[in-house]
Amino acid sequence: MRPLRILVAANVPDDRAGGATRLMGFTGDELARAGQAIEYFYAPQAARYGARGTAARFTYPVAVLRRVRSAWRAGAPFDVVNVHEPQGAALLLFRHWAGDPSVVVTSHGSERRAWDLGLEEARLGRGGPRPLTRLTYPATSLSQSWVSLRLADHVFCLNEDDRAFITRRYRRDPATVTRIYPGAAGAFAAAAAGRDYGGATRILFAATWRMNKGIQDLVPAFCALLARCPDVSLTVLGGGVPDAEILERFPVPARGRVRCRLARTEAETAAVFAGHDLFVLPSLFEGTPLTLVEAMASGLPLVTTATCGMRDVIRDGENGLLVPVRAPAALAAALARLATDRALRQRLGRTAREEAARRYTWAAAAAPLREVYERLAGAAR
Repeated sequence: MRPLRILVAANVPDDRAGGATRLMGFTGDELARAGQAIEYFYAPQAARYGARGTAARFTYPVAVLRRVRSAWRAGAPFDVVNVHEPQGAALLLFRHWAGDPSVVVTSHGSERRAWDLGLEEARLGRGGPRPLTRLTYPATSLSQSWVSLRLADHVFCLNEDDRAFITRRYRRDPATVTRIYPGAAGAFAAAAAGRDYGGATRILFAATWRMNKGIQDLVPAFCALLARCPDVSLTVLGGGVPDAEILERFPVPARGRVRCRLARTEAETAAVFAGHDLFVLPSLFEGTPLTLVEAMASGLPLVTTATCGMRDVIRDGENGLLVPVRAPAALAAALARLATDRALRQRLGRTAREEAARRYTWAAAAAPLREVYERLAGAAR
């Protein structure tokens, strides 16, 4: 039997710097090693079809449709197209025009649930969508997401909360919604092989500097922790915004204890993780964060919020500490608890590392994708 031809499509950069492209890329590598033919259709490839700039929320889905149709007309049709949730509507509505491939939609965090969270943040006086966005987003991205999640042959999502929500809201058979998860490269465990849990002053926050990552809670929590543990420092890795924008969120006395870093390769990223003592991620909403799994693989004692994919992975007091969302005092207290209890750091960190080595490899992460792709293609054939 010939290899499956699989197109993976999302309107994101193709540099494997973000969590979505790393998850899609590393699982794709595993599928390619198993003999499947993987093609990626990211923002740079879509630009050749005219999808660029602010209009890409409309033009990128059409570019996906055009790419799939061109492959079909060239006699090399795709068996399966895996497209990001808000960008699958055009293909699903007109797929007969493109050879009728099987279509899988991946939700890297439910667009509808994220939108509802943003509205809740506005009600709480913590920001939220701008007035113009309140008008345009439901009519554009949310409407396309509805089509994608309602009509796809199968849906991948990254946590059980999303799985339950998608099954219920979009009236899907639960058998057609599969939770997937990220893996961690072996470089993370290797770089941190000598961790002895003696230190507890270097704290790592590895995430884009955005509201949904809990930065409004991270800043006061770190300041409160500094008052109790004046030797601690905070590293923001891969913030994705100018350093000054990050530092200005902190009071002047705390800025000297905060630094920003970038890492361009897996090895560089693993080295940064290995060079820190604690990991913190107070997100309000996620899929399942790749950096959380990488922190586990590095053996880092960690504190994260009890929501979304975090509570699918972390069991409070067993392989990490969970705190409520929007609770900076609880976040500071959990970090202080780790900073003052070496035995706890060692127990949590070692358990997390053992679980990551056993459960969160890229080979394991790719297995459910491969099963769904082969089943859909087999049924079509």
